[in-house]
Amino acid sequence: MNSLKALFAVMVLATATTTMAAECKDTKGNDIYNNPPVFQALISQAENCYQAAELAGACAWGSGLDVRTAGLAYAVCEADLAKRQPVKADTDLLTAMVERCGAHHDPDGGSMGRSFTAFCQLNAIEFIVKMIPFQEVY
Repeated sequence: MNSLKALFAVMVLATATTTMAAECKDTKGNDIYNNPPVFQALISQAENCYQAAELAGACAWGSGLDVRTAGLAYAVCEADLAKRQPVKADTDLLTAMVERCGAHHDPDGGSMGRSFTAFCQLNAIEFIVKMIPFQEVY
């Protein structure tokens, strides 16, 4: 079971959105990196998980601030996931992945450890959202 969880963790990292190429800018192209209230509000208002996770990654500080930033994106992803009506196996997998993030990074402590944990959890839910097709209702 542990090797299965490790495999899923590797899959999350391999399929997670590469956010380093994105820039921390608002819709008008203004640099908002040094204005956390602005980028956190934009993350909360993102239309979907992908947009929220991309902006959160672009605006990451590598500090305790990332816990809130990634948490806001995680909430957007939770709403996106709920629309996709995941089966129990998907939600169980997400729970296991999120717990693994905490077990792996939390012992590191400090602000970097909290940042790693927050983004690991965000990557986990983003992975699950990407794996479940959105069912259009006509």
